[in-house]
Amino acid sequence: MRSSKSGKKKFVIQILVFIGVVLLFLKGYLKETEIQKRDNRLKTYPILEALNKLDPQEFEVLYKQGFSSDITTSDVMLSTKVWIKNNLGRLLNSAPDEAVNEFSKYNANLFDTFLNLDPTGVFCFNMLYPGVQGSPDINKLKELTNELVFKRTYLNSIADSINQKVKIDRLPVEQIEKVISSIHETLAEKYGDDYYIEDPQELAKQPALECKTRRDFYDQVMKLDPHLSAEVIRYLNPPK
Repeated sequence: MRSSKSGKKKFVIQILVFIGVVLLFLKGYLKETEIQKRDNRLKTYPILEALNKLDPQEFEVLYKQGFSSDITTSDVMLSTKVWIKNNLGRLLNSAPDEAVNEFSKYNANLFDTFLNLDPTGVFCFNMLYPGVQGSPDINKLKELTNELVFKRTYLNSIADSINQKVKIDRLPVEQIEKVISSIHETLAEKYGDDYYIEDPQELAKQPALECKTRRDFYDQVMKLDPHLSAEVIRYLNPPK
């Protein structure tokens, strides 16, 4: 039986690159369609609306960067990644169960979408580990962005609940770790010892497997009692 600690490292999912890329595509798309008014941009693109509610001050910085011709795309991506990395744990640990569980649903659907775009798993793997095997296919990335950019995500659910001041009934750490270990055991039975591989170079040999196990992990989490599933996600994403 493997420790849940290695699994914790494996499944602290960072959707940072994807969110950054979404903002970059928004920059180009908005320029092409000449949408000039700020309120229209917020209404059209849920991710902008969410960021504005969650951190208005930082949003102003990202907004100006995202639509400024003087800022490089790498600068916008870096700023977005840093904000998400620094705030995701705090947001998940202060949001109500329903909003937190949207995070699991979002990730499961995202990995499923990755695999539908490219069943070999190469595209998904390159999104998770850019540079190890190659870079994400730009055409598939644009197709993915066009599909998801207008949809609300867990960030919107968290943003909408930010003023609720929900008191969270925290479960014992031992109980949560036991549940996570059980999920890992279930998936290890399905995928064998390869399930526990963490070295990106080794994972690159089976790119589809890496994405399937991540998707299935979130599927298993969503099968839990709603409060327990939310607590699992909070545990895996502690505040900084």
